Amino acid sequence: MSYWIMGTMAALMGLLGLFMAGAAKDSGILAFGLGLSLFGVLFCWFMIKTSFDEAEREASEGN
Repeated sequence: MSYWIMGTMAALMGLLGLFMAGAAKDSGILAFGLGLSLFGVLFCWFMIKTSFDEAEREASEGN
């Protein structure tokens, strides 16, 4: 269940980064916003991978 919470928080941070990048008036905020959104996407992918790895490990131990 904590994967859902952490994934949701990372997605919200990524969305916040996109809003920051969209409203940026200088290149520093633009870079930070894009970096924050990239971090959100990569972290969500990592959480999905971890969840599938655990499910696969549980399935192989059940046999």
